Amino acid sequence: MNIALTGITGMVGSHLLKRLYPRDAAQGDKHRIRALIRESSVVDHLKPYEDVDYIIGDLNDKESLRKLTEGADVVVHLAHYPGPVQTAEDLVRVNVNGTFDLLEEAKKARVKQFIFMSACAVFGEVLPSVRETSPLDENHPVRPGTLYGAIKSAIESFCFFHQKNRAFDVAVLRPVTIYGVRPQIDKSEWFQTIDYLATNYNVDVKGSTKYVSADAVVQAVELCLGNKETAGRIYHLVDGHIHNLDLAKIIVDVVDSFGEVEGVKGEEGTPMSNEAARKLGVEFKGLDGIKEYIKLVHQLQVQYGGERNIQKW
Repeated sequence: MNIALTGITGMVGSHLLKRLYPRDAAQGDKHRIRALIRESSVVDHLKPYEDVDYIIGDLNDKESLRKLTEGADVVVHLAHYPGPVQTAEDLVRVNVNGTFDLLEEAKKARVKQFIFMSACAVFGEVLPSVRETSPLDENHPVRPGTLYGAIKSAIESFCFFHQKNRAFDVAVLRPVTIYGVRPQIDKSEWFQTIDYLATNYNVDVKGSTKYVSADAVVQAVELCLGNKETAGRIYHLVDGHIHNLDLAKIIVDVVDSFGEVEGVKGEEGTPMSNEAARKLGVEFKGLDGIKEYIKLVHQLQVQYGGERNIQKW
C-alpha cells in the first residue's frame, strides 16, 4: 500500500512510522511510505527510516502537497500547525485552508482513502442528556469552545464534504490527551511528575484528564487503513479518566520513590463512549498501559540521564 503521511515529526506520527516501516528484509515491503516534513523540522529520530520518501514542504505549499499525494492509496493527515505563538488568523489559514488544499490534491491524485486525526476538543458544550448511562458518543452535536476545537471541526466538515461527493473514503479519529514517549523525551506527557518523583522530590498536583495511549491511537490508524467499513465513520479514542493525584501515587509505586504526593482531585469529567473504537478492534490497556508507560519513561531517564533528545525508544 502506498501511504502518504503528514505530521511524522510529532509523537503519533513517529510511533505510526515505526509501526508501518519494515524493520528487516524478512518483513518485505509492507508499505511504501511518503511523508511531508517542514525544512525546519527536527528529524534526528527519523534517521532509521531512510527508505521513506521525504517531501520537503508544508500545508502552505500546494506543490509539496501535490508531490505528497501523487500515486498514494491512502493519506493519513496527522499534522497540526502549532499554537499559541502564531496568530489566530495564521492557525486558521494554515490548518483549515491548508488541509482543504490537501484534500483537493488527494482528490486529483485519485486517493482511495483519507484518514484525519481530529480531536475530542471539537466538543465544547455538552448536552444535559450526557451521563454515565448515556455517555458522549460520536453522534453528539459538535459545538467547539476553543479555536483548536473549531479548527478540527471545520476540517472534519471538509472531510465529510469530500466523502459525500465520492472523492474518497474518509475516516475521522478523535483522541483525548495522548500519552506516549515523544522524540524529545522531556516533552512526553507527565514527564515532569515522573522526573521529580524518580529523583525523590515532593510534588503537588491537581486536576484530572482523560487519556489514551499513543499505541492505541496508532492501532486505530492501522485498523482504518484500507478498511471500507470505516468509510464516513468517526471514532472516539478514549481509554479512561484519571485524577492527577491518583496518577502521581501510581508513579510513586512504579518508580519506588521516597517523594511525597499532595494535592486535590479534579473534576470527574464528562462520560465518553469508546464503543465504536472497541468494535473496530482498538485495544485499550487502562491503568496497566499507564504503568507500562511510566516504567518506560523511567527506564529512559536512567539509561540516558540528562540527554533528553534520544533517537531510539
